[in-house]
Amino acid sequence: MDRQQVAQCDSMVAVAPRLRLESALGQTGTTVTAFLEQLVGEPVDAYERRHVMIKAGTPNFLGVGEGHPLLRRSTVLQGRRSALPYMHAESLLVPSRLPAAFCLQLETTSDPIGRILAKEGIGFTRSPLPRPDRRHGSVFGDAPVPDEHLLARTYRIDVDGVPIMVIGEWFLPTLESFLGPS
Repeated sequence: MDRQQVAQCDSMVAVAPRLRLESALGQTGTTVTAFLEQLVGEPVDAYERRHVMIKAGTPNFLGVGEGHPLLRRSTVLQGRRSALPYMHAESLLVPSRLPAAFCLQLETTSDPIGRILAKEGIGFTRSPLPRPDRRHGSVFGDAPVPDEHLLARTYRIDVDGVPIMVIGEWFLPTLESFLGPS
């Protein structure tokens, strides 16, 4: 095999897990937290949580005016038993549009956003967004994201047609073994 064939083979291997993950996510009607827990067979929790209050810039995907208070959250979802990291997530939330109990749980528990949405009985819809340019701080700012990931995506969560948060997700290579054979 020559170098070009090896490079093509390597890129095909990297593409297969991404496509399997993307397909599986597209077929789920549940939260990403519940999807991950079912996929990996263990509860996942939010670790390395960082919360910072910021002011909205313009333009933004949340339909709030410039200067509106937002919560920037960064976290790693990892297995409760295995401690394996499965996903890095960056979120921008509009606290004024969320129940106080939801915001309190974000601050005081290791529950991921999806689990809190389910516990609070908050129905929502997802709208895909373009992946932001990480060099431009208009969405998530300058928080570090993983260099290696199987899939990255960004979407907005609406409740009753009102935008409440934007989430960026980076699914980590540790998920590859749970995705089945190529």
